[in-house]
Amino acid sequence: MRWLVTLAGLAIPVVVVESPAAADAMTVTGSVMDAHSRWTADGSEIVTEATVRTPDGHDVTVVQLGGSVDGIGMIQMPGPPVLREGMQVEVAAHAAFDRSLRAHNVVDSVTETLVLDFVRTGPTKAGHYLYWESGCIFLTMAAEGTREIPASDEQGIIDASIATWNDGCASCSYIQIVDAGTVANAEVGGKDKVNLLKFRDTSWCRPAVGDAPAFCYSSAAAGITTATFVDDSTSARDGAIVDADIEINGVDFAISEGGQTLGDAPCLAELQNTLTHELGHLHGLEHPCLSGDDPPRVDGMGNPIPECGSTSDPTIVEATMYPFQNCGETKKETLSDDDIAGICAIYPTSKDPGTCEPVGTSGGGGCCSASADSLPSTILLGGVLCFVAAMKKSRRRRRAE
Repeated sequence: MRWLVTLAGLAIPVVVVESPAAADAMTVTGSVMDAHSRWTADGSEIVTEATVRTPDGHDVTVVQLGGSVDGIGMIQMPGPPVLREGMQVEVAAHAAFDRSLRAHNVVDSVTETLVLDFVRTGPTKAGHYLYWESGCIFLTMAAEGTREIPASDEQGIIDASIATWNDGCASCSYIQIVDAGTVANAEVGGKDKVNLLKFRDTSWCRPAVGDAPAFCYSSAAAGITTATFVDDSTSARDGAIVDADIEINGVDFAISEGGQTLGDAPCLAELQNTLTHELGHLHGLEHPCLSGDDPPRVDGMGNPIPECGSTSDPTIVEATMYPFQNCGETKKETLSDDDIAGICAIYPTSKDPGTCEPVGTSGGGGCCSASADSLPSTILLGGVLCFVAAMKKSRRRRRAE
């Protein structure tokens, strides 16, 4: 059966497809790796073809009525949601043929198996969220490291934290963090286009420069990330990150490994735990709930996120990007499904730019030199992107920013 439904002045053909025979039925569970909408050859309807990757690595292509092409959308009412990249789904479908006898797996129903509670950094003044243009994020280490764990162990922890994101998201995302080596006497800064990992064991401050004083961070923050990005509504690159620096607090927290530290602060901050969380911010992820003076935000589904103190939702409180944890906690060293879903939605395999270049190098999508119409802005993600210590029932907790 076919109706013509008018929405906001737009005539949208809507088709209801009757249920297939049981013998033709199939169920596919997995991640939507790719989804493209198109008009049919006769221009009568929009269809979306999507690739669903199952947990065992098999790709299944399904097709459904509905989607969006060139500013025109088509939906079924009632009907399943239109598949899009990054969704975790269970799809019921049946086999059918078009008039050229080409076989298709036609979608009957879609159940989302993962609510996209991830939250992105941003938006810019023009409403775009932050992202990296290249397929790689180069991370440089300040050569002095930290004195609070043995130097022989430090690189291994950094490597493990990087691998957590690279390996955990590899099945559905192209983005990779690349170890760019070390630089002696390096300092953070938004114009050098060097993404620096900097330990601060003697002063929890960004040092003074020629025409600006030192900026000291809250003693409750055990880590902080600062991003510099294009904030220009007239630029096609609006939201592109051009620099991101991570700083780790070894003054007010004892940086530790496996519960062991050479520091003397009372609250242990496991380096792999702290760094894994901060690398999430490096990618462009925010916290899945609000705390302190955080501004209102929405999740990957466009829903307002809750206050941290008012939710016990395990998809939020168990996420690597959840902003609180107890001293010495290690569970943020691994990713939750929600964290992975965030990266795969922002950087899906199907959108791989095919570049792996540091920001500012010539050629490819990784070239991010700012022009007069795309000047970068800096956002300090502190108080938002840090670990904050607080007393609760005689146990010190730290907030992961």
